[in-house]
Amino acid sequence: MGNIRGVDYSDPAVRYRGERIIGLLSKILGFRGRGKPIGVDLAIDVFYALFLPVPMLSDSGDLKERMILEAMLRSPRLADVKKYTIADSIASSVAAASFLYHLLNASQSMENMWGGSSSNDREESSRGLSSSVDEALREAAKTAGSAKEIEAAVNSVAAGSGSYLNLEDALQDVYRLAGSTELRELLEYLRSIKALKPAVSMKRRRKAKYSRGEIEGYELGSDLERVEPSELAIPQILFYAKMAESKLTLYEKKLPEPIGPIYMLLDKSGSMVGTKMLWAKAVTIAMARRALSEGRAFYIRFFDSVPYPMVKLRRRVRGRDVAKMLDYIARIKASGGTDITRAILAAVEDLRSHRVVGLSDIVLVTDGEDRVTVDLVKGELRRAKARLFSVMIHGDNTDLREASDKYLKVTSLSTGDVLKVIEI
Repeated sequence: MGNIRGVDYSDPAVRYRGERIIGLLSKILGFRGRGKPIGVDLAIDVFYALFLPVPMLSDSGDLKERMILEAMLRSPRLADVKKYTIADSIASSVAAASFLYHLLNASQSMENMWGGSSSNDREESSRGLSSSVDEALREAAKTAGSAKEIEAAVNSVAAGSGSYLNLEDALQDVYRLAGSTELRELLEYLRSIKALKPAVSMKRRRKAKYSRGEIEGYELGSDLERVEPSELAIPQILFYAKMAESKLTLYEKKLPEPIGPIYMLLDKSGSMVGTKMLWAKAVTIAMARRALSEGRAFYIRFFDSVPYPMVKLRRRVRGRDVAKMLDYIARIKASGGTDITRAILAAVEDLRSHRVVGLSDIVLVTDGEDRVTVDLVKGELRRAKARLFSVMIHGDNTDLREASDKYLKVTSLSTGDVLKVIEI
């Protein structure tokens, strides 16, 4: 039995929660070469101590584990963690694993955590525990804060898409991302330019006429499937005359045309280091939001002198997929040369191999003045039914301008430039 009053430790859902935290902790400890982690009841205790607004201790749990909970609830650092974790199962789970890891790390072993004594004397057994708990809570607060930001970023990217955004199946991904200095830098930059917040005016998707589509208005014709009911009330001979002359009043029906993905091609060559790379990553995340809000798939590929592996988000994306995309984007560092033609051809081949239906949009972000084989690129784009939108940072590329359907030069790398790219 555990130490938090009101928690049913025999409930399968509660046990599963504790086992998930233990599983995450085991992987963290495994990376550090440590041994078997703590028990499930203590994991449940720590989770609910962070998740519940005012946790109350019971008298039925393990005495040594109760000492940890008492030290947690006494610590002034607990409030720093709970401002992120109250009623948030993801942040509470990740923070619980972080707390237990750093507690074990500070104490070296479970026995040292209680002073290495087998006595039940609380005063003697609690020596040094308070300082270890304080340090573990300090680290857990950092992890919980980063986890909260990751949740917000994931939800913002797929806002309004009808996607499945539960991150319960991605605790390990969230924990790893919470410790990523690269992601923290990117999220800080996103906050500074507010790339995820502005309401972008989305253009309506093109529609094609279809006899079984949605009613858009009225038109004249002879299609009996779409005839407006009032026409049936006129004399039969007049009806046939109007039909022969294609002058019957019909419902105009349309369906949205199929639309392909937005494909981001990002230059990661050495000249993109610093603010250019951060800005390009921010544009990518903002563009992912647009693609998902429009029900489109989203592809990303970085390139320098060679194209790098492609990452894809489906139309109905899961939270775990968005978390992996953020991880992928954050880890990329600027280095290498530039081969724009090769990158565009790789994107075209991706669209063909995935048998994309509808018109696709390739958005290329680069600062490179590399030569582009214009005729080859335009021919391949046409065969793949794709348009090329090029964003040139601090420079100009006449070949790329000629090969592109639209060409945009940016200089300030501001919020306004981000919006220009999203609306291009």
